[in-house]
Amino acid sequence: MNNRKNRFERLATAGVMLLALVTLGGCASVPQYATQTTYHPPLAASGLACVSSCHTKLQQCQNHCASARESCIRSIEPIAQQAFQSDLQRYEAARRQYEADRQVYELNQMFRSGWGGGYPFYSPRYGWVMGPGGYGPGWFGSNDDAPIPPPAPSLKAERARLIHDRCDSVSCPCQSDFDQCYIGCGGQVQKSVVCIAHCGDKDPRPQMSPVGNANASQTLTPLTPAAY
Repeated sequence: MNNRKNRFERLATAGVMLLALVTLGGCASVPQYATQTTYHPPLAASGLACVSSCHTKLQQCQNHCASARESCIRSIEPIAQQAFQSDLQRYEAARRQYEADRQVYELNQMFRSGWGGGYPFYSPRYGWVMGPGGYGPGWFGSNDDAPIPPPAPSLKAERARLIHDRCDSVSCPCQSDFDQCYIGCGGQVQKSVVCIAHCGDKDPRPQMSPVGNANASQTLTPLTPAAY
């Protein structure tokens, strides 16, 4: 039974490794790394029973973290809505300014081509009026750079930002607690950083099967570039 379980775990680990290679294969051609963790189980039966309790605690911790994240996401919805409304107000003000700047830019371009003897400008008191022709193009500033319209706000983007800042940043040390529990049961935990895509000649590669212990198991956790 244990041998079949170990074979299944090794096959699952190999599948995770292959998936990571395929997923990261489409990224830029820079090395991609992962943390490979090898678990050497204790030899005593009591130690194996202890490890089983570690797995139970790990699952409970992961369920708790997932539930806490979902609760956090629900709680930020009104905050996201309020932030989005504020973004809309700022956007409308920026859009009106853009429209005014665009009109000035288009008039600048038109009169640079020699239309008319005067030059238009906008006065807050009188509206659009014609200035003396001697001012010429450029009186308002640069004529070469067209104004850039402001980006429209997005409730989806605001929600995603808040989830990242408030929910995903919460520490959830399930895996590290499991490792400590595993060691406390008499097992051994070995970690190493390996290259899984776009590797150089000297980059360490993942071990597809544990060395020295047929009952050992492995996991492979891709690292983000910020962690390199």
